[in-house]
Amino acid sequence: MEKDFLQEFIYEATKENEAKGQYLEMKTVSERNPNVKKWALTGYISQPDEIGRKLKDEEFAEIATKALDKIGVTNKNQYRLDIHNSTKHKHIHFVVNRIDISGKCTVKSHDIGKRFGDAVREVCKERGLLTDIEIGIQKKAEMLKSLTEAIRSEDNFDDLILAMKKKGFETQLSSNIKDGISGMRILMEKDKNFQTERIYKAGYKLSEISNQLKISEIKSVFEMKKAVWEAQKNADNLKVFWENLQQKGFSVKIQYKGEYKAGQKNEIKDFWINKIGSGQEKNGFFFRKNVGFSLLAIDLDLVDAVKSLNQNSVLNDASSHLKSETNESLIEIAGGLLGDFLNPTYVSQDEDELWKKKRKLRR
Repeated sequence: MEKDFLQEFIYEATKENEAKGQYLEMKTVSERNPNVKKWALTGYISQPDEIGRKLKDEEFAEIATKALDKIGVTNKNQYRLDIHNSTKHKHIHFVVNRIDISGKCTVKSHDIGKRFGDAVREVCKERGLLTDIEIGIQKKAEMLKSLTEAIRSEDNFDDLILAMKKKGFETQLSSNIKDGISGMRILMEKDKNFQTERIYKAGYKLSEISNQLKISEIKSVFEMKKAVWEAQKNADNLKVFWENLQQKGFSVKIQYKGEYKAGQKNEIKDFWINKIGSGQEKNGFFFRKNVGFSLLAIDLDLVDAVKSLNQNSVLNDASSHLKSETNESLIEIAGGLLGDFLNPTYVSQDEDELWKKKRKLRR
């Protein structure tokens, strides 16, 4: 990585001969401290295009120099900055001699990547600019919102990819022989930058976007939606629908509006579908332990289609409905998913611990 940046510094600088000369000068100075072999600190700072293009070159350079100051670069250290405006994302490259002119190593190597990243964020905050972490959180929230919308509207991965593309995202799937589709990476089309693709991989893995939504859960949602559609098409009442789903290996529970009253007509709110004998023990983004998937949360069209079936066959079937003591929490779950469920599940560690404690209290 360090060599790649040095090569870019040497050969792609605007004034190639000048850059080569400065590099040789730095190398000569670095030899004053033979104990330090990796004398060159190299890297780059980039901002999203909508922010970076508004920054003047002088402002970009000031961010870089102030951040470098914070990690030990002094006025006795040699460095060179190169701002690249011609690429898709404006960014600034730097190469710094860790050895100053007196032969002292002023930039310690321990956790240098983390320390420099923290320094850049500190400078950005001082200037009222979003940091890379804040930008990342915003992007992940937008990705999660679009992804969950696509999951609800589609019932297979091919259509999900097309739906995400319409929303401005490229969705990349990975697979293996054992599990089939086993992973997902999402990137914004506007962020794709082929000029720097060799330096970093764009986008985020699904596990980075949400700590709850797993690829296995998405596969289960698509499998269940397909089974429900088929069961509904081949039934004219809820009892037959019920039996059709059971034959496919799924159980059904009805959630009514308010308390269930035997012998009366109860208005159906939702259907919860679970795979019989499912070994899934943890809650997911859509999945709820011991209950399954809410049709209301994953596909409104499915709910309407099943509700349209003749309901007389199950009106007094007490074994088919959710127990009243669980209704409140389930309504809260479904309501959250439908109302503002698109709030990102990507949260800070402190927030994550807080939600874990709340979930434990509700059990």
